[in-house]
Amino acid sequence: MTSIGDVELRSFVKFCVALEKSPTETMKMINSTGKYKKCSPAKVYRWPSRFKEGRNSMEDDPICGRQSVVACSIKDSVKDSADDLVKHTQAI
Repeated sequence: MTSIGDVELRSFVKFCVALEKSPTETMKMINSTGKYKKCSPAKVYRWPSRFKEGRNSMEDDPICGRQSVVACSIKDSVKDSADDLVKHTQAI
C-alpha cells in the first residue's frame, strides 16, 4: 500500500533524477530537509533506476484486491514537498 509519505519521497527522488543527482546526493538532500529522518536509504537507491527506465507513477504497482491509500490531496502535498526540496537544492 502506497502511503502519502512514500509518494512524497519518490517525488523528491524523481526530481533529483531529473537534475541528474546521484542516489548519494539525493539522500544528502533529503536528509538536509529534516522531514524524513527515518528515510530508508534502500528506498532512495531503488527508485532512481525505475524512473530512468521510464516509470512515471510514484505509487506502488497495483495488487489485485488492494486499494491505494493515496488521497486526491496528494497533488498539493507533493507540490509543497517539491517546493521545499527546490529551496534546499538552491541553498546547497
